[in-house]
Amino acid sequence: MSEANALMTAWTHVPPQHEEEFNAWYDTEHLPEIVALPGFVLGRRYACDGATPKYLAWYDVADESVEPGPDLQRYVAQPTAWFRRVAGFLQHRERMNFRLMCDVGEKPRADAPWLYIVHTDIPDRIADEYNDWYDREHLPRLVTVPGAGHAVVTPCAQHAGPRYLTAYELAASEVWESPAAHQARKTAWTEKMRSLFQNTRRSMCRLILPGVRHGQNR
Repeated sequence: MSEANALMTAWTHVPPQHEEEFNAWYDTEHLPEIVALPGFVLGRRYACDGATPKYLAWYDVADESVEPGPDLQRYVAQPTAWFRRVAGFLQHRERMNFRLMCDVGEKPRADAPWLYIVHTDIPDRIADEYNDWYDREHLPRLVTVPGAGHAVVTPCAQHAGPRYLTAYELAASEVWESPAAHQARKTAWTEKMRSLFQNTRRSMCRLILPGVRHGQNR
């Protein structure tokens, strides 16, 4: 199996009356078929309750060429009957492709119960300092918070949305607002850098389908 050096995310929203069928299709057909494609390493699903879009599919991939590559494009161009039916009632679809830049903390878990995700842009003039801050201070402090584990920073390989994604694996949603987490974020450098974030989106996502690995039978 390939090592994951990139990430593909697929955000989707669906009317409440279609959620049961949507989740059945995604869990039993769609995600396993995508993970079976060349270059995919692992896929898992999350729900961001109360948010739009609500559903996130998180795919670890070999590199950033997998998402625009021919295998995924061929799969999307030749949908199954169930795929065509579900696509007819989707309200929001956003697929993004990221290159792994910084990877800190414990080994990533296929069943991490929560993901806290920050999408953001930053001015080009501070890109080097932004990366230095994340690498040297921000991520190393946050992954020591009890209940926090693996964390990644990734720049987008395309520019359809916020350029950077940072994701933290958490044992529980309340970890992020714990006194230890607040203390870890309480530095002058963090205050400076966060004041420069642009187009920022934050999501607390709950695991609904643990990781399915490439080559795994379901």
